[in-house]
Amino acid sequence: MIAPPWLLSLPVIFPLILGVFTLLIPAHTLKQAGKTGAVATAVTTLPCLQWVWQAGPLHQTLGGWGAPLGIDLYLDGLSCLFLLFAALTGLGISFYATEYFPRSAEGHRSRTDLFWPLWFVTWGGINSLFLTLDLFNIYVTLELISIAGTGLILIAGTRGAIRAALQYQMQALIAGLVYLLGVGLVYNALGTLDLQLIAAELTPSPMILTGLALMVTGLIIKAALFPVHFWLPPAHADAPAPVSAVLSGLVVTVAYVIVFRLWFAGFHTIAPNLVPRLMGVLGAVGIVWGGILALRQERLKRVLAYSTVSQVGYLFLVFSLTLDSPAAEGLVWAGTVYMAVAHGLAKSAAFLAAGCLQKTEGSDTLTALRGAALRQPAAVIVLALASINLIGLPPSTGFIGKWMLLKASFYTRQWGIAFVILGGGLLAAAYLFRVFEVLMNPPDRAAAPDTAKPPLPLSRGILFPAMLLALATLIPVLYITAPEELLRIGAPVSFSRFITPGAAQ
Repeated sequence: MIAPPWLLSLPVIFPLILGVFTLLIPAHTLKQAGKTGAVATAVTTLPCLQWVWQAGPLHQTLGGWGAPLGIDLYLDGLSCLFLLFAALTGLGISFYATEYFPRSAEGHRSRTDLFWPLWFVTWGGINSLFLTLDLFNIYVTLELISIAGTGLILIAGTRGAIRAALQYQMQALIAGLVYLLGVGLVYNALGTLDLQLIAAELTPSPMILTGLALMVTGLIIKAALFPVHFWLPPAHADAPAPVSAVLSGLVVTVAYVIVFRLWFAGFHTIAPNLVPRLMGVLGAVGIVWGGILALRQERLKRVLAYSTVSQVGYLFLVFSLTLDSPAAEGLVWAGTVYMAVAHGLAKSAAFLAAGCLQKTEGSDTLTALRGAALRQPAAVIVLALASINLIGLPPSTGFIGKWMLLKASFYTRQWGIAFVILGGGLLAAAYLFRVFEVLMNPPDRAAAPDTAKPPLPLSRGILFPAMLLALATLIPVLYITAPEELLRIGAPVSFSRFITPGAAQ
């Protein structure tokens, strides 16, 4: 069975072409072009799913030049699952954005029209990062996404958005340079940039270890792991709602997936034990610190932004949980992927719902949103469904992921991690229940009888994409064997060793 040459390149090239196309077409056709382009981009991932399910992992070279001189694209169960995740999330964000941004007058372009070319460029870059094995190509694509992300934040046009965009671009430059320096050291030592060729020749030399450390450091800055999360709250809170969903649901996730892929590709075999333990500690502290700061915020989007800092911490527990515990690798591998997908879908839906509340109520401060459940029940329902995942309550995908990580921490006797997972769920419940207490209770009419504003009208179907994203987190619960079977294809860890508690001994 021979794969068509366009199979892996199409999900990357097609949205990039759409980015150029939407920059050139008339303004009044942008919304229809955006929806059509989003559907077409999502469809390009379906042949990848069909191939990997039927024939297994796939290597393809770009331009006929393979590694070590050229760039290889690689499709396995992990990359395919995240391609589908990006397609589903991208569809929801695109359809929401067509109703969220005002329609431009014929012949006139507004600042918000730039959302579409910047968004499609970002989407193409995200798909590329899920598929590439070339370390330098990862750097180029990360920088492309960072530049587009800066432009997306600036669409808001407010003073806060400008400040947030500058912070976002500054961290992108620093993280990119640190990562690139690490790539240079690894290339100098091994003479190749292909991840699989590097994994076959890894040795614990000072140059390789230093390069690894620099690469991981650059990536965790982009993933907003504590304590290098300083750029995330303003960027996510001050951007327009669709942009917040892109940054929190997709961009942060893809930066983590690269760390995840690099680590299990072979770097975990040569790294000192201090490295995974340190990342586990930083993840645990991030869970608690992000939750505490979310509890203290007075703006809904700030609460969700600091919630992202907390949720990212869970993803970095995998490195400590698999240290000296090969029997737990399959369970932790699957649990971490479930957590990443659940967070991406739920946080995207939550930001889209928050955007509706902000538009209709005129502000996203908790004071202004008091009693909003009576005026905008659909938005609050979407936020509630997303919160179930963020807290980790059944029957959500977030619950499945947390349960797998918690089970692994029990069997590997890492009681501190188990305590942090449970405590992080309680913190998430605390800051989200605080939000719902405000949304559900009507304002004090006697105190301010003249300050109530009638809700601004929005399209009746604007929340439909957000509702679908929130409900999509229930898909693995309804049919959990499908994503697990997909993850097994090409996985570098064993799923068969973790069957009973005795297997960990």
